[in-house]
Amino acid sequence: MNKGLKLVFSIFSLLFFIVISSLVYFLVFKSDYYANHELNRRVFEDRNKYIRGSILDRNGEVLSYTQKEDKIQKRIYNYGEVFFHPLGYFHDRYGMSGIENYMDEYLREPQGILSRVKNFFTSKEEIYGNDIKLTLNKDIQLYAYDILGDNKGAVVVMNPNTGEIYSLVSKPSFNPNYINETWENVVNDKNAPLYNRALNGKYPPGSTFKVITLVSAIENLKGILSRKFKDDGFISFNENERLYNQNQKVHGEISLREAFVKSSNVVFGNLSLEMGNSLLKDYAERFYFNKDLYLKGGSVSKSYFPSLDKNEVGLIAQSGIGQGAILSTPLEMCMVSSSVANGGVLKRPYMISEILNNEDYILKKNKPRTLHRVMKKSTANILKEYMRDVVTTNLSHISELSEIKAAGKTGTADYKKDGVDGIPHSWFIGFAPYDNPKVSISVIVEEGGDGSKIASELSGKIMKKSLEVLK
Repeated sequence: MNKGLKLVFSIFSLLFFIVISSLVYFLVFKSDYYANHELNRRVFEDRNKYIRGSILDRNGEVLSYTQKEDKIQKRIYNYGEVFFHPLGYFHDRYGMSGIENYMDEYLREPQGILSRVKNFFTSKEEIYGNDIKLTLNKDIQLYAYDILGDNKGAVVVMNPNTGEIYSLVSKPSFNPNYINETWENVVNDKNAPLYNRALNGKYPPGSTFKVITLVSAIENLKGILSRKFKDDGFISFNENERLYNQNQKVHGEISLREAFVKSSNVVFGNLSLEMGNSLLKDYAERFYFNKDLYLKGGSVSKSYFPSLDKNEVGLIAQSGIGQGAILSTPLEMCMVSSSVANGGVLKRPYMISEILNNEDYILKKNKPRTLHRVMKKSTANILKEYMRDVVTTNLSHISELSEIKAAGKTGTADYKKDGVDGIPHSWFIGFAPYDNPKVSISVIVEEGGDGSKIASELSGKIMKKSLEVLK
């Protein structure tokens, strides 16, 4: 055989090997994946053997269900855009997202031995998948969504003692009932209505992060509670770099409690420098910064706290006040306020309550789980007092916060937009009632300005409504 023929034979042999190897790989290792993928048309045709189950709120109110007409199933969302971000969508062309995706194996067909045996021996033409009951409360969700108005932002309301999520709102949103008519506009919308800001939005937490800085200082700096601090309105790192208080206020000589209530950047920046990056990072990670958080029903972005060199003093000071490179999701900051409210224990957040068969028999039930203790109970009690002082001293103009005896911390988060300073984001985290917390909250309003205004006002209204609904 001459060299030319040998070369041709070798090339064809190699190509044949690649084709056969690829075929074996897909048949052996990937066949199940593609056979069961939500965009596989055969899968959607097979789904018509069963009617997809419903998704319910914590009180059994139907949020989404399947309507069948002429053997065609259509998913109906009773509250449209209000529940889009937690529920997601189910569609034969565009696939699935949110709880519709995460709980698909239960929704699409009956699960459990008893259900399967019973369905085998019955002659029902229509067999339903399982229903999913959530921890979400319809009335709280509707109210929070409505009161957020046309603002971009997010609201998370939780039970601080269990981790149950009562409300998960993100705006802007879109109505999945009209997915065929609006999909192209939605995916190209620069305001990103598909984006779940509550779980995936990462923002500078601003002064709400001072809660974590304060926990670290109380538990590591001896005599910190009785110390006096001098606040001249700024910290000077060099000739060109300074960290100022908001509006360049000068607070003079103040206690730790006063520094928290007045939200002194000078004091908390210096505390961060005194403790160092490593210690503050350790405490941030106790609260689940830099860690993956598994939430059945939604993918949660990882909140971020940086590792800094000792000579990066400006950035270390910034980190103590929730600025610099720190980024947090609204869910993360609701977990922070919840851990203070319940005495220092960090609960795993969840929004899937029960899985029910088509006769309302409970197949699975989620229970509250503790992640770990993030602070001493005595530290949490101090934080409760300080956060209560923030409300009574700075937010007494918000009647709802006073009525429900709330505690909290505001945040005004600076950030760059197209290389220049943008209008700050407005934050509030807190809980109520102060002496027996039943709800905790995190609210962010993008470009909302001072945290003592819109985010605090919305939080007061939403927590008051939540307490009324949950009675």
